[in-house]
Amino acid sequence: MTAVPKVGVLVAAALLASAAVVTSAQAVSINPDNTAVSGQSSNMSFSYGVEFVTCDNATMDGNTGLDSDRISDLVLAFNTNCAVAGVGPATVDCVGDVTLIAESDVTDTGTLELNEGFECSITRSVCTITIAGPQTTQPGNLSFDEANDVLSADVDIQATRAGSLLCGPSSGTGNLTADYSTFPSTLTIDP
Repeated sequence: MTAVPKVGVLVAAALLASAAVVTSAQAVSINPDNTAVSGQSSNMSFSYGVEFVTCDNATMDGNTGLDSDRISDLVLAFNTNCAVAGVGPATVDCVGDVTLIAESDVTDTGTLELNEGFECSITRSVCTITIAGPQTTQPGNLSFDEANDVLSADVDIQATRAGSLLCGPSSGTGNLTADYSTFPSTLTIDP
């Protein structure tokens, strides 16, 4: 058995330490730490098949962690005057939560993950469209404008339909868009 020279061990340790510093320098953090985050949107829309649903008021409420790259326990609600364009009223009921994860390779962007137990149902008289977690959505579907405190979402999500064929396919991809004015105004995504 050949002994490894002490110099070789020291060089390997130095390389590992350097790699750890480089890795931590690339980490992303959502700040401030351990803070409640909320947002309100007046332009939420969801499209699925031929259905185009809008709500006058949508909210989000969650929390940042300590040195974390995510907003966890993010609860979404779609509260006021939800309707299917050209058809009439709809109700949107959501339970569970989602997670916003900051992207490390693109500044001020993130990805939305639907957690286990998350479910939103969009109901009108002839059908129900359901969005359920867990789902990992396409990367970079959220962007954050720090100067104006606006979190914009353009998220493709898998959904199912029960009821009338007029409401779209039995399963497929829907798209959620919204611009949320966020609080606190000190919220940042830092590389």
